[in-house]
Amino acid sequence: MIEVHILRDKSGKAVGIHSLGHADYGDGTIDIVCAAVSALELNFANSVEELTNAKFEVHLGEEDGSFDFKLLGERNAKAELLLQSLLLGYQTVQEAYGNSYLMIKDQEV
Repeated sequence: MIEVHILRDKSGKAVGIHSLGHADYGDGTIDIVCAAVSALELNFANSVEELTNAKFEVHLGEEDGSFDFKLLGERNAKAELLLQSLLLGYQTVQEAYGNSYLMIKDQEV
């Protein structure tokens, strides 16, 4: 299962993501849930880098399927909008395939 932690500040605003794991969906040859989540995450990180001037940290772990992203410094409305779009993408995948493949949780930081 992929476990996504939405990192939220004390006010409840999403400021980052930590995801870990593999969905193990299907027959083992092509995991479309992992592929969908990976595509969402890579597109998100690339979009923040190319379309905003936000400061951030990002780490991709190919072996364990991890993705860590955190906005740094001053608020950036464009980056925050892109983060909300990523969260919507996660929710769409979760609704399509279920909690046994993708679990989304909030985590205060």
